[in-house]
Amino acid sequence: MEKRRVKLGVLPVLGAAPVFLAAEKGFFAAEGLEVEFVTIQGAGAAVPSLAAGELDMVFGNYVSFFTAQSTGTVAIRFVADGYHANPRTWMVLVAGDSPLRKPADLSGKRVAVTTANSLADLTVKSVLGTSGVPVTMPTFKEMPYTSMGEALRDRTVDAAVLSEPYITEVAKRYGALPLFDAAAGPTSEIPISGYATSAKYAQTNPNTIAAFQRALGRGAAIALTDRTAVEQSIRGYAGVDEQTAALVTLVGYPTSLDPTRLQRIPDLMVNYGGLKEPIDARSLILPSALSRHLNQ
Repeated sequence: MEKRRVKLGVLPVLGAAPVFLAAEKGFFAAEGLEVEFVTIQGAGAAVPSLAAGELDMVFGNYVSFFTAQSTGTVAIRFVADGYHANPRTWMVLVAGDSPLRKPADLSGKRVAVTTANSLADLTVKSVLGTSGVPVTMPTFKEMPYTSMGEALRDRTVDAAVLSEPYITEVAKRYGALPLFDAAAGPTSEIPISGYATSAKYAQTNPNTIAAFQRALGRGAAIALTDRTAVEQSIRGYAGVDEQTAALVTLVGYPTSLDPTRLQRIPDLMVNYGGLKEPIDARSLILPSALSRHLNQ
């Protein structure tokens, strides 16, 4: 194996449970790997560190990875799928006393996202674009998930795009209410996040990546079958309490990286101006990720 220490940039959302479980259960150690978790605000903010070699891999939203590929910031290779949206796991929330009642009410408003020009923007634009009424696209304001509840309360934003466990946490702590599911209609069950590296790292560290994939797969198998283990894990890495962990809606944990499903992302990006030219998603997926089911 080429490298035994892997620096992984990761946003501590529910979708990251498999990689944290893999660490907690000793699966990485069993492969001879030590994974250092580096907390990031979003994939877009972490891409420069990936390009510079300061991070070996990043867990984050696919839009930021395709953007990095298209702009030449870094040649992206996908190591594994992370998670896809189930109903009510990728939501737009508003304050409990907000006058906003339907997606079109977001026209021209301020929406909190972890990073701009990311999947959050894309899914909101997609839902508003199919609302059937003329709308002015919102202004997107960057902030961590942990700041969004206060921002809604203090009216510095009108809405926020959140993932679990922060949907449940912000609703419970701040009384926020769902405005709409950002993964509905054209974005139903859309792939949210995955694990990416640079083409350079992938070329020089194939055995390290294979070991990472095997250990991650064992973590994903637990996430798929043991809700209690997921709840215990997110209480640690996401810092939520026992009640919040018990209430979260679980996301979808794929057992393989499906190029057809992933292709939905760059296609939507082209439709909404996020990409000037189409990208073939399959061309960025490592053969080992295409052929390996994570639970094998």
